[in-house]
Amino acid sequence: MIRILGLSALLLFCIYLVYTYPQNAQKNADLEYLETDASVQNDNEILETILPEFEYLHIESLDKEVDGYIVETYREYEIHRDQDGHILKRIPTSNYEYVRYKNY
Repeated sequence: MIRILGLSALLLFCIYLVYTYPQNAQKNADLEYLETDASVQNDNEILETILPEFEYLHIESLDKEVDGYIVETYREYEIHRDQDGHILKRIPTSNYEYVRYKNY
């Protein structure tokens, strides 16, 4: 019985804190929105602010068999796209991933 009362008191205290100090709960909500003046930025500035995507692409010429395992090689590329999704630039990075599986 004492545990139930203690847990209930703790729960009520937590609820009190959430409703008394709502700015703590909303502290990160302001980071999601950026207000910009669209008339100040032109199209070139907008394209420069687009973050690139990173994708791994399979490079079949680097695949090999080692100790009964097939090792596939994937290279990471930095891909810049326009607003319609067309690829503007594809820049290879120095990151590789290797997938190894048993050759049956």
